[in-house]
Amino acid sequence: MLTRTALLALALLGLANTASPQARPVAPTITLLARTYQLGSFNQKNQATWEFITAGERIDNWTTLVTIIDRPDAHTRQELDRLAEGIMSNYKSHGGQILSAKTMRDKSGAAFNYMVAAFEEPGKHRYELNFVRIALAPKNAFVVIYGVRITDPSNYLRKAKDFLNQQSGPVGDALENVVLPEISKLPRKEF
Repeated sequence: MLTRTALLALALLGLANTASPQARPVAPTITLLARTYQLGSFNQKNQATWEFITAGERIDNWTTLVTIIDRPDAHTRQELDRLAEGIMSNYKSHGGQILSAKTMRDKSGAAFNYMVAAFEEPGKHRYELNFVRIALAPKNAFVVIYGVRITDPSNYLRKAKDFLNQQSGPVGDALENVVLPEISKLPRKEF
């Protein structure tokens, strides 16, 4: 058994966690379309980016994914529009097809940009669909992306079209109303 002094020394060196299990931070979750997503990764290659996956899935092999990107470089409506155009351009430059892009208003009247992008991956017999909301928070902009991978060895194109026809409205509504964790309190340690 370690003495109180030894525990204090280890804690000062960062080698011991003296906090009780109840005091440890709980990993944030997001609920979207009646599914709970848990934090799966964080990186800060360009902008702070958190990816959330459902239980049983891995960050390198998911079927649905929620991504949050903090954008402290946009604070005004004009900067938000430039950000949306930059995101759209980035999708296009990486082979994405923009299926929809528009400016909308949420229930409070605040404007946000919304787009749907598709990436065909014929070698994997799938489409990846990205439903993207770009909006202003009190301090700066953020981006939320709901990614869906539609796979079918026999006809992934038909399955993707059916998904878009049946689910685009509910996904758009869910993204407009999703309750996100407070971005400033999300962990910023890469894993």
